[in-house]
Amino acid sequence: MPEIHADKVLMIAIGNNDYISYNKLFDRYYGCLCQYVYGLLMDKDDAEDVVQELFLTLWKNRERIEIRENVSGYLYRMARHLALNFIRSKKQMGSLPEDQDQLLLSYEDNRLETEEFKIALYDCIDRLPDRSREVLLLHRVKGLKQKEISDELSISVKTIKNQIWMSLQKLKKCLDMKGV
Repeated sequence: MPEIHADKVLMIAIGNNDYISYNKLFDRYYGCLCQYVYGLLMDKDDAEDVVQELFLTLWKNRERIEIRENVSGYLYRMARHLALNFIRSKKQMGSLPEDQDQLLLSYEDNRLETEEFKIALYDCIDRLPDRSREVLLLHRVKGLKQKEISDELSISVKTIKNQIWMSLQKLKKCLDMKGV
């Protein structure tokens, strides 16, 4: 079963109070989310705190959360959002290092542009054929190597390369048509 489908099954089970599925999702994503958040915060303890808050929030809101796209993309966006909130709270307390302050400023300056781009991008991704979308998300969002995707989906590496290339071409064309 492809991992994207397995994640959706886990989220449905979590929504039905299945703590074992919650632990499986936690085990699957905790490490990579901590690495991702560390890249934003540059502090291991803070990164772990943010990711633990993410999973606590996920469990507390399990019955209300509806994920329409892939679960990993949702978790990474949630992690980025919580990390930026963490940076904002540190800024208000006056304990924000200069590099994180610059990250927050550039984020706020580009937020509107980025939001418009994200809406257009997600719309274009949704228009991709199912297999192409799955391959692209595994490669770009989950960061899997082409060989790993090939093994997971039982498709040749050459087919994976072609899927990624064609998907990127379609995304570029779609975004150009949207004027983004």
